[in-house]
Amino acid sequence: MCGICGFCGFEDDALITRMMDTLNHRGPDGRGRFSDDVVTLGHTRLSIIDLSARGKQPLSNEDGTIWITYNGEIYNFEEIREQLAHCHTFSSQTDTEVLVHAYEESGPSFLNQLRGMFAFALYDQKKKQILLARDPIGKKPLYYSWDGKQLIFASEIKAILTAFSGLKIPIRVSGSALCGYLKNQYVPGSQTLIEGIYQVPPGTGMILSLETKQCSFHQYWTIHESIENYTEDYCIKRLLALLTESTRLRMMAADVPIGSFLSGGIDSSGITALARPMVDYEFHTFTACFGDDNPDSDYARTLSDTLDTAHHEVRISVPEVIRDFDRITWHFDEPLGDAAIIANYYLSQAAKRFVKVVLAGEGSDELFGGYSSYRAGLAWQRWFSLPKFPRQAINRLISAFPGAGNPAHNNTFVYAHYLGQETLERAQQYSWQITGITSDELRWLGNTDCPGWKTPIVEPEGVTSPLNRMLAFDCRNHLPDLYLMKADKATMANSVEERVPILDKELISFAFSIPPEFKIREKTEKYIWRKALEGIVPPEIFARPKKGFGVPYKAWMTGEMREVATQTLEDGSFCRNVVTPAKLTKLLADLRTPTSGRSPLLVWNLFALERWAKVFSLSAQ
Repeated sequence: MCGICGFCGFEDDALITRMMDTLNHRGPDGRGRFSDDVVTLGHTRLSIIDLSARGKQPLSNEDGTIWITYNGEIYNFEEIREQLAHCHTFSSQTDTEVLVHAYEESGPSFLNQLRGMFAFALYDQKKKQILLARDPIGKKPLYYSWDGKQLIFASEIKAILTAFSGLKIPIRVSGSALCGYLKNQYVPGSQTLIEGIYQVPPGTGMILSLETKQCSFHQYWTIHESIENYTEDYCIKRLLALLTESTRLRMMAADVPIGSFLSGGIDSSGITALARPMVDYEFHTFTACFGDDNPDSDYARTLSDTLDTAHHEVRISVPEVIRDFDRITWHFDEPLGDAAIIANYYLSQAAKRFVKVVLAGEGSDELFGGYSSYRAGLAWQRWFSLPKFPRQAINRLISAFPGAGNPAHNNTFVYAHYLGQETLERAQQYSWQITGITSDELRWLGNTDCPGWKTPIVEPEGVTSPLNRMLAFDCRNHLPDLYLMKADKATMANSVEERVPILDKELISFAFSIPPEFKIREKTEKYIWRKALEGIVPPEIFARPKKGFGVPYKAWMTGEMREVATQTLEDGSFCRNVVTPAKLTKLLADLRTPTSGRSPLLVWNLFALERWAKVFSLSAQ
């Protein structure tokens, strides 16, 4: 795993050095650059495959006409390499070199062959074009700025901000993206909080012609539903076979030791149990803990004892969080609305002492129906197929009710708005927005811009069953924009690579061919997934109720972090330009009362926003 950066349309040797300095945590093992009179590419290396100097990037083809700076792992690279060996000379054992030669043979369509996680920039000198590409599900980030003359790209926003500063480009907060953060706890879609900086969407290649200055996007992969008449027994066996193969590929594609994040839940336990027999070295596992009451730790310890792993419990204290908050914010690039990144950060910090690569269990909930919101959507699917009028009337009625929007008394209104959403997909999005600031609450806070703002969403195309529409929606939106993003930023902040076997391209495709009734059966979520892991995961882990990996930030806001949050928001100016100061004062006063309702949640989101603005020296004006 690595950091990549570069630009075209100007030359500046000192600037590419500063951009690489900003990304050094992503690749502390080495760095390199390439430049001609058109393009400059930079790379910081975290050595995982072929640790020798032959793996240095940027890397080129035999005659030096195609160059690449690449971040990721291609798990089927050896298979592709065999197909190319008859017509190309390889100078390394890296997957990077396979990408260059595969492009030579097939052009941008070679992206369809890749099975892995990646973000890269490939420069074709002969065709005078640059290809930016991101993996199918969006595990690796790739940001860019294109103004019609100059292209700047990087693995992280802060590297582009470094370029903006060097080029004296104004750095402004995007108003629409700010609305996205306030309502979702993160910025959804291709936008970022900085005007002019965007993400390459998952499963997409962006081609820039350096002669015509034309930029085009090509979606090379997306989720397709193709439901087959499979039996339950076949689905169970096939799922286990695919997961085993996916785990094996991720264990093989490394020349360094691999460990595992282990929460004590079904998913991470299943991945760890499958991976453990595949290595003959000491296998390290890591669990995060908050305070003294940590049932996850007991389950993780039980599995560790069963599998004979070297287990580490990472205990996170509030003083540590306060001390490191700004550093974590800097690494994440955007506000820490979803506080779970804090746990990811400390887990990765601990893992760094023992391994360079960790396995994780993200993805099964979005593929097989692991959230209660999916059952709610199935229960109300007919309601959302009716004309919009009754739902619009519900929204207006709730918003007009006295007290709507006051976070101290707003819980019932917040959940009732679920029934006022336009479509089933919008209702699923709203089920996530409950952890953000609702439109009613934004009106109450005095924000006049955001209440009518709609979250940009990628609609699932060619997916018809109601359950799969919700799942595909989350796979295309919530999963890459929040969960995978925070995992990448937290692990790479500590020079650790995270691999996610569940989100293998082949496994995703199979998940959308399984009859939906096998995913949620009566009150059992992830039914077929659970059946596939029977015999792999100990029974006591199956028996435990589902528990998300929560961070107790609400308790922090009314307890140990209340003073620092209050001081930050009272002294800061950013949020006072976003919401009415008097309402902000009211929110902070609510933290001292036992009937604070949703106020701690709103304070957390605004506190994270204020600290982000301070870290990056930004103004809301």
